[in-house]
Amino acid sequence: MKYFLAIALLVSVASAGMVKPTPGSNEVAQIQEIIAAILNPNTDPATAVALEEMLLDVLGVKPEPVAIGPAIIDYPLPEEAPVVPPSPAAEVAAPVPKSPLVQIIVNINHASADVSPVDLGPAIIPRPVPEPGHIEDIVPEPVHVVDAAPEPVEPVIIGEPILPSPAVVLPDILN
Repeated sequence: MKYFLAIALLVSVASAGMVKPTPGSNEVAQIQEIIAAILNPNTDPATAVALEEMLLDVLGVKPEPVAIGPAIIDYPLPEEAPVVPPSPAAEVAAPVPKSPLVQIIVNINHASADVSPVDLGPAIIPRPVPEPGHIEDIVPEPVHVVDAAPEPVEPVIIGEPILPSPAVVLPDILN
C-alpha cells in the first residue's frame, strides 16, 4: 500500500503543470494599445503623460507623490546643536572659468620635421654582423644509447612511523 501511494504521488506531481493566470483578452489588448500610443513619436507629451496615468490605473499601480518641500522636524533639537545662519560669503557664486578644463598644446618645429615618404616593405633592424674569423662551428657530440641502467636502483628505506598518542578523555568535572 505504501508503494502504491508513493507511485500515485509521483504521478500526480509529474502530471501537474503550472497554470498561469490569464487576464481578460480585452485588458491585454487595451494595455498594448496604451503602450503603443505612449511610444508613438507623434503623440503629444501632455497626452503621453495622461496615457501613462491611464496605464498605471489599468495595471493597478498607485504611485505616491514625492515631497519636494523642506523637512519638518516634529521633535525639539538638542541644545548642543546651535542653528547658525549662513554667512554672506557663501551666497556669492564662484566665478565660472572661461578656459576649458583640459588644454592640449602641440608644438611643431617645421624645420626639423622629416617629410620623407614612408618605405613600404619589411623593416630592417640594424644588427652587428660578426666577422668570419670569430664564428665557431658547433660540433655535434655522439649520443650514447644504453640498454640497461648503469647502477641498480636502491630501494628507499623508511623507518618505523612515530604514531601520535591517543587523546585523553577528560573527566566530566573538568569539561
